[in-house]
Amino acid sequence: MKYTAGQAAKAVGVSKATITRALQNGKISGSKDDNGAWSIDPAELHRVFPPVAHALPATQTVKQSATPEKVNETGVLERENQMLREALIEVRQERDRWHQIAERLSIAPPAPVPIQQKVAEGFWSRLFRKSNGT
Repeated sequence: MKYTAGQAAKAVGVSKATITRALQNGKISGSKDDNGAWSIDPAELHRVFPPVAHALPATQTVKQSATPEKVNETGVLERENQMLREALIEVRQERDRWHQIAERLSIAPPAPVPIQQKVAEGFWSRLFRKSNGT
């Protein structure tokens, strides 16, 4: 038995527009009858969209499964958020420390270079003085 677009949507738990869009985009194949209604093979539909369990109504399944997952996901996200905030604080402190070091280095005057008398006199004048005995 083939599905119509509405039946296919119910079988996989999506909207009729999603099924129609998938047919138009070529994700699933189907054919239109003389009245313009879609005819979709179940195997083709479930190749792309997994079937929904029919044991419980969809609203009960969502309520039972979504709440614990949301709570767990929220806790995980809160822990990750806290870890990222702590890492950001550490990075900012490190940045400020390096900024202070760079600032001190750029403000500090260069160390004076002592000029010795012998260097200022020059090599030849020292040599000439030694040869004269002075």
